[in-house]
Amino acid sequence: MNGSPYTLNLKDLGVRVNKDISGNGILSLYSVHKAGSTHGTGLFASRDIYQDEEIIRVVGATVGEVVADLLYSSYGIDVLWQVGLKKWILPNNETRFINHSCEPNMGFKTAGVFAALRDVKRGEELTADYSMSEINDSGYDWTIECLCKTKSCRKKISNKDIFSKELGLVEKYKGYLPKFVLKEIARRGLS
Repeated sequence: MNGSPYTLNLKDLGVRVNKDISGNGILSLYSVHKAGSTHGTGLFASRDIYQDEEIIRVVGATVGEVVADLLYSSYGIDVLWQVGLKKWILPNNETRFINHSCEPNMGFKTAGVFAALRDVKRGEELTADYSMSEINDSGYDWTIECLCKTKSCRKKISNKDIFSKELGLVEKYKGYLPKFVLKEIARRGLS
């Protein structure tokens, strides 16, 4: 039996598998493959996913700010998911393939646990707005070029975006932000 909570081996459960399910009888929420000319690899819905449905959890080593900075500055490792004000997970699962979008279809159920912001159709790329959790500390700022090409593309994204009242991201992602982000928003008097 597959150990992932996001796959279901129907044959192991004694369920007869029909022609719409792969020959191995495994039904998964997502698959990983090329995401297009600007994104490289991405995560895609293997079936329709409903709003609020948990999709995937970040799995891997938890590191602090010093190690996260060292991984980036010395080794170019920039695939870390922030799960606390000074805590990141270096993913060893498919979450490392989640691309950014200014119109994401995933938010957070809790820190490091992605859930659908809305209904997602089979074949649709699963995306998150990196600004929803990558807030860093006020002493370290980052900005990267956005390649999402959506109608509401911000062109550049940063660790400050979630705090911008003009962008309105706190309201846009209401109910899908991790608690540590909400606490930082409140601490800064922005709630």
